[in-house]
Amino acid sequence: MRLYNSRFYMIDQLHQFFEINDVIVQFVHGQVFLLLGVTMGLQYFRPSRLELARALPWLAAFGLFEAVATWGNSFIPLQESVLVLEMIRNLRFLQLFVHLLSFASLLGFGLRLSEPTVPPWAVPTLTTLMTLIFGAFFITNHLLYKGISQISTSSLEALLRYALCMPSALLVAFGLRQQASRLIGPLQVPRLVNHLRVAGFGFIFYAIAEGVLVPFAPFLLASFFNTSALFESSGIPIGIIRGIVGAVIAWFMVRSLEAFRIEADRLAEALHNQQALNTERERISRDLHDGTLQNIYAAGLMIDDARHALAVPHEPSQVAHAQVQLGNVMTTLNKTTQEIRGYIYDLRRSVMGEEDLARGLLDIVTEFRLRTSVSTEWAVEGSSQFTSTPEQRYHIYQIVREAFSNILRHSGATQVHLWLSYCDCVGETAHAVRIEIGDNGRGALATARVGKGLLNMRERAHLLQAEFDIHSEADKGTRIVLIVRS
Repeated sequence: MRLYNSRFYMIDQLHQFFEINDVIVQFVHGQVFLLLGVTMGLQYFRPSRLELARALPWLAAFGLFEAVATWGNSFIPLQESVLVLEMIRNLRFLQLFVHLLSFASLLGFGLRLSEPTVPPWAVPTLTTLMTLIFGAFFITNHLLYKGISQISTSSLEALLRYALCMPSALLVAFGLRQQASRLIGPLQVPRLVNHLRVAGFGFIFYAIAEGVLVPFAPFLLASFFNTSALFESSGIPIGIIRGIVGAVIAWFMVRSLEAFRIEADRLAEALHNQQALNTERERISRDLHDGTLQNIYAAGLMIDDARHALAVPHEPSQVAHAQVQLGNVMTTLNKTTQEIRGYIYDLRRSVMGEEDLARGLLDIVTEFRLRTSVSTEWAVEGSSQFTSTPEQRYHIYQIVREAFSNILRHSGATQVHLWLSYCDCVGETAHAVRIEIGDNGRGALATARVGKGLLNMRERAHLLQAEFDIHSEADKGTRIVLIVRS
């Protein structure tokens, strides 16, 4: 008996507390859904190719209508002391109609999520049809029974929650599970799948809290299992439970929006890669035109000159001249072969994506030595443990190649160096690398004659979010410094 009295006393205290603070409970409850609606609405205006994006306007509308309908529970009682009874009844009817729009939006969200199982035409058609049916029923009831009691209004709301809210919420839970496996799964981010699945479970609890726990009504289930009975038996108002469920839904739906950020990052990365590919194509095209094509054209002229020299019979000087020209042709063709081999090497290295940055840079230095016979110094300082992505290594290699190409074409250098230093080391792990490329040439790399080479290097450094500096003085060579952080 003492325990029973203690439990009764605790419930009575809860009754008093929540009755006094009912306005706060309703405000927080509505605020949760307002946040959900605004967040989903803002995300909709951002471009996206994910199927989930097409469903967001319905979820945004649901959140906004649900917030307005919930705040009606606080606003309408405050007006009872200043408005006539007829006006209060009209406000209750308007609140019921906002509930209808909220649940209809929830139905549209669930139908949109369930595509392609549900045909696209079914989303606006079924949502509009359900809205018209319930709207006509409510308006007819309101007109025929003007002056209806509060119980009659509660009966209409209970019917609306049973017939529209509960199935719509369960459909949304099913649709979110489909989206988790079909759309978010290919992004290979497991936490996004979990966010959508938890949000789906949240809508299952929403179906119980909003579609099963209804206002009291004089018919089966609603007369026994309703919000008033819950409050009397536990002392906890339904607004607390609905607010918690809404907070869970809003939190995990907002967290799931990370899918759109990942999509945007990958689109940006694809754009950067396309820009890098276009830059590489321009460089190869320029080098083929300025180098390889000119060499082949010169070889053709020398062959033609040798042919004319050999046309004069028994003329030793002409034969000797032809032999010299043919030797020049072989030299030019050998040089052209080396250049073409270098282009093939560059293209192959661009797609290999090897894990060791130092190994890749050393291969570039080795190839440069073989192709040009220019004295090239290579040095590495510090730890060798530096984490970098294939995209980062690709841009670093292209910057080094562009620098070597400009040195060869413009500086007239006889000595070149490439130094790799691992910086910001914590134990054996480096969090940054410093790459320095220098020569003893004319300092022409920083002049306008370099063309697009310098611009290409700066653009790649920008994509890397790296520090990029050039120090060049006339007749004192050029030094390029690139600092990349992990």
